[in-house]
Amino acid sequence: MIKEIITWCNSNIGFATLLLSTLTLLVSIIAIAVSINTARLPYKKKLLVIGGSFISEAGIGYHITATNIGNRQVKISNIGFKINQHVYINKFTLHESQIMLSQGEATSQYFQIEDFRNALASMQVNGSTKIYAYVKDTEGTEYKKFFTRVSTVRKV
Repeated sequence: MIKEIITWCNSNIGFATLLLSTLTLLVSIIAIAVSINTARLPYKKKLLVIGGSFISEAGIGYHITATNIGNRQVKISNIGFKINQHVYINKFTLHESQIMLSQGEATSQYFQIEDFRNALASMQVNGSTKIYAYVKDTEGTEYKKFFTRVSTVRKV
């Protein structure tokens, strides 16, 4: 069996060379892609956006937490809820939140449920409209995660 393969390769040198050249080219392309991804790794920017509810002495409400899970600092410009094209932010606590997030750091914004309901009423959106937890950094990258629908907020 091996002698037949050797004999075939000796009689078809052009095809064997083409096959080896193609394999070498494929391995080279994979090596270049891996090295480019490895070189970009220290500069990777990524935020984890989580939305939820809370209960405190002040009342019931919703919160959005942004955690830097990338490999470099991220500066946040907006954090709130996105409803259609509107971004609802908490103007009262935005200045108190941490804006520059180093690796592994998190910041949160809290929204009282009554204020949020009033804002939804003034936007005049229907109950099936989606609400997203929304964060935007200073470089213009937007991160959003589905939170709930308007009808759920109105019922609570």
